[in-house]
Amino acid sequence: MPKNVSEVTKLRRRVFSSIAQLAFEDRLAEDIDKLPEQLIPEQGLGYRCCAHKERAIVNHRIKSALGLEANGDAKNLKKLAIQALELEKITGNNIDVLDIACDRCPLDKYRVSDACRNCVDHSCMNVCPKGAIVIVQNRAYIDQNKCIECGLCQRFCSYNAILKMSRPCETACGIEAITANSDRQAKINYDSCVSCGSCVQACPFGAITYKSQILQTIKMIKDEDTIAILAPAFVGQFGAKIKITQIKQGLKELGFKMIKEVALGADIVTIEESQEFLDKVPNKQNYLTTSCCPAFLALIEQEFSELIENISSTVSPMVALAKVLKEDYPDSKVVFIGPCIAKKDEALKNHELDAVLTFEELGSMFVGAGINLANISEDNNCESANDEVATDDGRTFARSGGLIKAVEGAISQIDPSKEFNKIKAQGLEECIKTLRLAKANQYQNSFIEGMGCQGGCVGGPATLMDTKFTTKQVNNFGEQSNIRYSVDNNEAKAFISRFGSHKFHRE
Repeated sequence: MPKNVSEVTKLRRRVFSSIAQLAFEDRLAEDIDKLPEQLIPEQGLGYRCCAHKERAIVNHRIKSALGLEANGDAKNLKKLAIQALELEKITGNNIDVLDIACDRCPLDKYRVSDACRNCVDHSCMNVCPKGAIVIVQNRAYIDQNKCIECGLCQRFCSYNAILKMSRPCETACGIEAITANSDRQAKINYDSCVSCGSCVQACPFGAITYKSQILQTIKMIKDEDTIAILAPAFVGQFGAKIKITQIKQGLKELGFKMIKEVALGADIVTIEESQEFLDKVPNKQNYLTTSCCPAFLALIEQEFSELIENISSTVSPMVALAKVLKEDYPDSKVVFIGPCIAKKDEALKNHELDAVLTFEELGSMFVGAGINLANISEDNNCESANDEVATDDGRTFARSGGLIKAVEGAISQIDPSKEFNKIKAQGLEECIKTLRLAKANQYQNSFIEGMGCQGGCVGGPATLMDTKFTTKQVNNFGEQSNIRYSVDNNEAKAFISRFGSHKFHRE
């Protein structure tokens, strides 16, 4: 079943599909200046003071959708479109706050509740650096004009009488990387941000967005041979009735020359990661963590740097498959398509990837190109579940527990007597708790699977369908494979033999 789609998401996708249509029809520079009026009617959408304000915000949404920095001058869209067409890769931070769209949530972050006893100590008053707390009618009162939201009053109140009211973006961020400054403008701390995308989904005003690579991808598929590689979570993203052959044919109709499943890359990673576990645990270390999720990997590197030596050195399935394709088709472009915003950051660090599209970007491209997947014949020349060389274990990488299932299955075939304790963490808050236990040496002979999103990749911020539904679809798709275990995938083993094991490990 489809996810609940907010008005913010609908507007973002309309921007995406409008840009895609103009790009496919070679009318981008000519007609992009007309988009704000087409997207925002004269009476406005009812969210802001007037249509002029809403159109000004849409200009910045369009700028971000072109792959450019969202803030700054966004008035001359034609000039920005020409600039975007010259981009080969996006640069800078993928996720950003649209300053003009941020409502600066006029939310009093700290409020005094009825639990206040007007105690003699008055510790809340004494610790406030701005003198924002006074006593009114035998009860503490916070002057919001003076309050800088430091939180000291709440921390020192013996009665826990001061309540903290969080903004939606702050609540959504599991690592507290987004806060409001003294002007209540939301700001992202990029030293902590792992690009999970939770804040993008959470902001009711759509003030947080990510850069799209729709335009750059369309330019690629028009000018060069371009290969699409589909994340294992692609199954079911366009509904239960849409078959994988229809999705793959739809990609060919967009202009992609070849379509491959990243599940093959997952099989390569499983083989390498299983051997790494056997080699290192417990002889060299007590546990091994996965490295496939870029948000989980960034979390360790930024917040738990002392655990870096316990991270698997294998690359992600996306990178593994891209490495293979770049060797065999060096003149082709490779575009990853998946549910994840953080993959855009990962791709910037790996030259084998030329672009990353989310599922909602892909869906918008289908709309912009006028392609209805339901109208495409199921019986075409594209590979079906049984034709593509990928295993059950490789295809179920996309859901929580999928990596454990794959590595455990491989180890059971290589060394059945090996002790294998499995630890599963999904969502950043659970990942943090798990890593804290790992830091305290609570795990022995363990394999730790960390996924930044609830439910795993199928619960990513740019998916199109409900997590439970797609989990079931992914499991069913895996069962249709002719091979169960990754270690039995002869094609994956052949690539490792041909290029060397080192090819699929980070330096």
